[in-house]
Amino acid sequence: MKTKDPGFEQQIKDKIRSYNRQRMTLSSVTILCIGIVFFSSAIWTAILPVRAAVFISAILILVCAAFILPLYSSILLLLTATCLQGILLGLQMISQELFLLLLLINMGTIFIGGQTTHTIIQTLTSDLEEIKQLETEATTDNLTQLLNRNGLEQAASTALAFCKRDQKPIGVILADIDYFKIYNDTLGHLEGDNVLKQVTKSIKHCFRRETDIISRIGGDEFLILLPDVDESYLLEMAQTLSLLINDLKIQSAATNDPCDFLSITMGIVSKIPQAEDSLTRFYHTADQALYHAKKAGRNCISFQGSIIQGGPPSNENALSISNDLAYAAGQNEKE
Repeated sequence: MKTKDPGFEQQIKDKIRSYNRQRMTLSSVTILCIGIVFFSSAIWTAILPVRAAVFISAILILVCAAFILPLYSSILLLLTATCLQGILLGLQMISQELFLLLLLINMGTIFIGGQTTHTIIQTLTSDLEEIKQLETEATTDNLTQLLNRNGLEQAASTALAFCKRDQKPIGVILADIDYFKIYNDTLGHLEGDNVLKQVTKSIKHCFRRETDIISRIGGDEFLILLPDVDESYLLEMAQTLSLLINDLKIQSAATNDPCDFLSITMGIVSKIPQAEDSLTRFYHTADQALYHAKKAGRNCISFQGSIIQGGPPSNENALSISNDLAYAAGQNEKE
């Protein structure tokens, strides 16, 4: 097989089992009919031991033709048939010439059956790989290899269901590259693609938990969904990501950009999802926060109505964040 993925190999085995089960009934009926023909003296006049020896080879041919057999099963069948026919030879019930002829037929059957099985498995593997490739293309952004919108919806539905069931908080970060269109238009799409790849690398470096869901949902817009995280962790990771993007030292292309280097603006939301909550609702809330952050001058984070600067969370920053959140919560209660 071309792939070493255990899950993929299991799919091949399951399909082979299904293929073999479908042929079980028809093969059993065929074996019964062959048995009637070979052991009916009215139809075939050869002595019983000869009919039995030929019947063994006929069954071997049928089994190899009807089923997909692994190599060890084929060898086991060959040894079994040869032993039974050898017993008949040892008892002098069949001639040595007939035994050798049947042995050659048996070996040829196993060889041809092995080649046929190999071809079928190769074809099956190729088909499954093509299906898997199509599934990947349908859920993955071609440039960044992150999830696209379709892939995000599939992954997010599972994460949301888990958090709803266990009443775990879920965090969403909606990140937008600042002035990316100007950068893209000024330096060209190839350079723009290179920037997107570098930003993607930074995002992947920042969010490395197996449960973290990272997607590219627009030209320069990324949505990161983090199941089972509290607000402090969510803010810390958002600030860390902002720092990583600034550390790329990609020269800003916008003349009105107060930053010397490429930056990102983020809107984030965190809550324990309820039954009515959906990915769309989380996205709209994060999008409103992102719009708020852009109006505040970009290169910052908006969370619960507060604007928080990007960068590593120092002790003073952490206190400021805590105060901002407390103030925002109080404002929400008043409203």
